[in-house]
Amino acid sequence: MLLRLLKSIGWPLFRVLFAVEYHGVENIPERGAVIIAGNHPSYLDPVLVMLPVKRRIRFMAWDALFKVPVLGQLIRAVGSFPVDIRKGKGESAFREAVKVLDSGDALGIFPEGQRSEEGPMGELRTGVARLAIETGAPIVPVTIGGAYRAWPKWKLLPKPAKIIVRYHEPIRLNEADRFARRDDKEFHQQVMQQVAESINRSLTPSLRVHDAYDRWYSQPPSNIRTYEWAPLIAVIVTLLVSLSRNTIRESWLGVWLPAVGYYLYLAADLTLIKPGRFAKWIRNTMPVWLILIWHYPLCRTLAVPTGERNQWLALAALAALFPFFYEHYFTLQKFVRGLVASYYFSMVLMLGWPHGLGTLVTVLGFIAIFALWLRVIYRWLIAAVMLAVIAAAVWLTESPGTPLLAYATLAVAMIAYLQTFVSFAYDIRRAGDVSLK
Repeated sequence: MLLRLLKSIGWPLFRVLFAVEYHGVENIPERGAVIIAGNHPSYLDPVLVMLPVKRRIRFMAWDALFKVPVLGQLIRAVGSFPVDIRKGKGESAFREAVKVLDSGDALGIFPEGQRSEEGPMGELRTGVARLAIETGAPIVPVTIGGAYRAWPKWKLLPKPAKIIVRYHEPIRLNEADRFARRDDKEFHQQVMQQVAESINRSLTPSLRVHDAYDRWYSQPPSNIRTYEWAPLIAVIVTLLVSLSRNTIRESWLGVWLPAVGYYLYLAADLTLIKPGRFAKWIRNTMPVWLILIWHYPLCRTLAVPTGERNQWLALAALAALFPFFYEHYFTLQKFVRGLVASYYFSMVLMLGWPHGLGTLVTVLGFIAIFALWLRVIYRWLIAAVMLAVIAAAVWLTESPGTPLLAYATLAVAMIAYLQTFVSFAYDIRRAGDVSLK
């Protein structure tokens, strides 16, 4: 009962936070003894391994964990049992593991003996081999990729990251070898080498991706990109329009100050701010924050509608940024570029065909199409939410009007712009620098 409750909570939580994917779950026998052996990059690993498996997995766990209040009672309640990880001290846990397998249950074990540093599995403890020889249980190697990025060994809390768990084909020992070589340490090492090779075949590409992320985030910041000049162009256009409409005094300070602050930030990023993951995320999303800050003064100075359902628009657009924690760096850049272009071009349309929902239709329409076109993670959910917000906003407005068709067409045009002119340039840069896929 407790295990089912934990799985019902953990499954949606892990799907959202870590976009976890599972492959090869069918390789775990539905019944009978089986040893499930995996690499151990994070605290998350036992939960990651057990979530998609219908049967209970009894894990060997570090004995110190059982002394932690609440946690100790919890892991014991779901069937885990303690093991002293010091060399020569694990024999009682070994006998308990034999009992688990003799009773036909699934045993979960991490043969590294502790959470690993980043890297492929190397020399492993031979307990898995000894258990397979003793009981005849098949070994299902499990590769956990991406969990080190989600929760590194010395970090207090996890962070969003893509995790892929792959269950490999079972390793079944030859009966004659089991009996003839049961005490042969070389045979034990050969079995463990086979386990390590199965895990590392899928683990090594994941580690290369992790290294690529680290290298990329440590690179110096990009020079000012073309779309980062959009706020300056908007200020100039606003100045010209406000002069012709005699609205230059309307919130003009509210237009200039955010723009000046934005370009001062860009100068700081290029000269003072240390490169890193957080710095690059702030740089990439800063144009979006600028739009949120200066939208109302910009509209008042241009003498165009400030918009209806702007809270819906802001919340939906910010929520759509979340999946890009799992996407590669260039997809995020494409998304922000398209989002910024959608906003500013919708403001241009607003000068000739003003409508309170124009910006909402353009921006959220762009997000929906972008997610589907580039096959972003959670794309169907993103598209459904964006289209639902558009439909609700149009339904509740008193005058939908035909101008909204122009704004919807603009959303499609932004995708065409990205696909035709931007994708080619980004693909060249990605091939020349580093691939994060």
